[in-house]
Amino acid sequence: ALLRRAGGRVVETWVLPEAPIDSAVGFDNRAAGAVVARRFAALGRRRPAYLGGEDVRGMLRLEGFRRTARAAGLPAPRKLIVPDHGSADAAARAAARLGDADAVFCSTDVYAVGLLSALRARARRVPDEVAVIGLGDLEMGRHAVPPLTTVRIDGRAIGATAAELVLAPERGRVVDVGFELVLRESG
Repeated sequence: ALLRRAGGRVVETWVLPEAPIDSAVGFDNRAAGAVVARRFAALGRRRPAYLGGEDVRGMLRLEGFRRTARAAGLPAPRKLIVPDHGSADAAARAAARLGDADAVFCSTDVYAVGLLSALRARARRVPDEVAVIGLGDLEMGRHAVPPLTTVRIDGRAIGATAAELVLAPERGRVVDVGFELVLRESG
């Protein structure tokens, strides 16, 4: 409300809100989670888990992941919430709570790389015992052991489009840059 009253330009990024303050550029976070659930189902995984923070984007990803997993006949994913937003160390600590999960969707590649490291230290084989998929397509994921399967988001396109929207005369535009599941060795 305060931003609307101020009258300046507001561009929300990385999300596609139903009622944007002004304009927005991002991708469908629920659909990204759904794509991951479908991948795990196609791989024959039966015990999914979600590892991430409780931020709005992460919760949207979890919602899509959970809904699609259930529709595919999988049990509700175990939810592992990490308190340190963006911390690979926090994700590694969460590995102790995985139990018998055989598929883990990490809400970011940072979390996924931390989890891969922890699984390796616990002698859990990825992807044979546990498949791991992240989100973001960060360079660190391409060099992880094993290389990380991820949902690629074009952050540059989000940034460039956000700049265009700030300068555009019209308001109320919502731009979906989409995403792509990038298959590598981890899932």
